[in-house]
Amino acid sequence: MKKFLMIVLFLVSAVSLLAACAGNDVSPPQPEPPGHSIGTELNPPVTAEPQPPGDTSVDISTIKVIYSRIDWRDGMDDTTIVRSVDELGDYYEKLKAVNINDLDDDLTWRFNDGDYNDKFFEGQFLIMISVAEASGSNRHALSSIAEENNALTIHIDREVPDVGTMDMAGWLIIIELSNSYSITKADVIFTNVPISG
Repeated sequence: MKKFLMIVLFLVSAVSLLAACAGNDVSPPQPEPPGHSIGTELNPPVTAEPQPPGDTSVDISTIKVIYSRIDWRDGMDDTTIVRSVDELGDYYEKLKAVNINDLDDDLTWRFNDGDYNDKFFEGQFLIMISVAEASGSNRHALSSIAEENNALTIHIDREVPDVGTMDMAGWLIIIELSNSYSITKADVIFTNVPISG
């Protein structure tokens, strides 16, 4: 009798289970489409955005800059790259020829007997920037340098006081740079920065 009850119970369970499955409309699992793996979506591939160009800025904290006052003259704004003692000598002669007053002793020493010798130019070069100012009170400060496509873009702040003198002034800004920059061109951008006090 126990065996009979067990068989009946088993049959009732089996029929109930089949009835439940039929009501839920369960279908067997379908094969995955070719090239599709579990856990990925079939969206079209996303093209990555181009990465912004690398940082082209130069660490100016390691760069020596010299600011020397020279005679003002009309049309004196100029930028020259100097890579040898001979080029420096030529630049110095041209600078002396257009200055009525003698160049200051420090500048004369640098051009003739000082740091800018053959040994210096083995590892470094100079950017010479001459600029005319409408006021002798204006000063300058290198703010940034960026290198791109064999060219430097040099940003210099022109510090302009609230009240300045009315005399014209010329300045020679000398930037010493490593020969690791294989540049053929240098552009200078001046930005006026008001100074109060």
